[in-house]
Amino acid sequence: MRAAFYTLGCKVNSYETEKIQQMFAADGALIVPFEEQADVYVVNTCTVTQIAAKKSRQILHRARRLSPDALIIAAGCYADESPGALPDGVVDLYIGNADKMRIPEIVKERLKDRPLPVCDCPVRTQEQIQDRTRAVLKIQDGCRQFCTYCIIPFVRGPLKSRPVQECVEETERLVRDGYHEIVLTGIHVSSYGRKGTFPDPEENGSLGDLILKLSEIPGDFRIRLSSLEPGIVTRDFVTKISQTDRLCMHFHLSLQSGSGKVLREMNRHYTPEEYLEAMHMLREVDPDTGFTTDLIVGFPGETEEDFRQSLDFIGKAAFNRVHVFKYSRRPGTGAARRTDQIPEEVKHERSRLAIAKARETAERNAERYLGTVREMLLETGDTGRMEGYTREYLRTVVTDPRDTLSPNTLVRVRLNGIDRTQTASGEEVCFTGGVEIG
Repeated sequence: MRAAFYTLGCKVNSYETEKIQQMFAADGALIVPFEEQADVYVVNTCTVTQIAAKKSRQILHRARRLSPDALIIAAGCYADESPGALPDGVVDLYIGNADKMRIPEIVKERLKDRPLPVCDCPVRTQEQIQDRTRAVLKIQDGCRQFCTYCIIPFVRGPLKSRPVQECVEETERLVRDGYHEIVLTGIHVSSYGRKGTFPDPEENGSLGDLILKLSEIPGDFRIRLSSLEPGIVTRDFVTKISQTDRLCMHFHLSLQSGSGKVLREMNRHYTPEEYLEAMHMLREVDPDTGFTTDLIVGFPGETEEDFRQSLDFIGKAAFNRVHVFKYSRRPGTGAARRTDQIPEEVKHERSRLAIAKARETAERNAERYLGTVREMLLETGDTGRMEGYTREYLRTVVTDPRDTLSPNTLVRVRLNGIDRTQTASGEEVCFTGGVEIG
């Protein structure tokens, strides 16, 4: 069986696709690139925005064009939200998040009477399939925040925390496989360990406890957290993370708006002042802590004053990077039912202004890192010039006249410049640096 995979959306989807792919390979399937002919195409979909849902539909149509007789599977969030939405003949199976890990057995049952061609193509190794330097570790699933703009709680189900020992054992395997950075991810990582979320009622432990437990694992690796809510940053959390040097001091704290009024209408559970206090506590651990965030512009009822407060907040918080999103109306959510929707042209202009403000702030903020030495994970490039990210999630290009650089290596670099021509969407500053001897 030739099987091809395509992933849209979040790191959790990437993690789950890789697990499903490994199950197919263990059953003897040949994993092929998505653009090749295959017997089965699994598209792990996303529906967090209208654009993501549209992209999911486009990829499913592409799979059908690539192989008219193949089994096409729409998996994940779009399958949960809009089962059967595409015209007949495009998708054979819609499999939601609850059954996603059963896809291999569902496919075997579906194809048990279908003769498949014998393929003499070389089998790709797992290293060829992954070809990455960071490993993603899913530690939880589900969300019960019910932000008024978000469909995810309705398609991802209840909160579930993965047992601590499972997380430890998988991290040990990943470190043995040579990964130097483990990214802890989930649908709502800040909910890890909440009461009643573990399979075993006797188990307990917070996100901070899990970080400390993983930090005890021997090896040359570091831990990074994916997106968090500001509310996770308590004195207890800060005290725990200050006890380890494994954790990358980079935090993606979701903001969404700098206006207190808009945050309340979004059903976000913090104020702008509480957000800044969370940043302050983390900077007490390390003044050079890097912060990135998300900002939604054009939320229903957002006034010019509300938007101005968001712009002011970007400058006040000194983010290293801001991901700016135009509000996307998702049927079934509270915000979608509001009558005070913002015109698209206004959202577009606010997005442009927010990106410009984010770029200005990031470039000004970058100056404080110049001349400092940072640990960097080399990821892409050739022997004399490599790219990657520091612990603070500073994108960096490093050169070494000795030509000793290689991917998936941790090195120390001195940041000696900023390449302003390599910003991404006006949001990301690219540093330049050289390897420190020794």
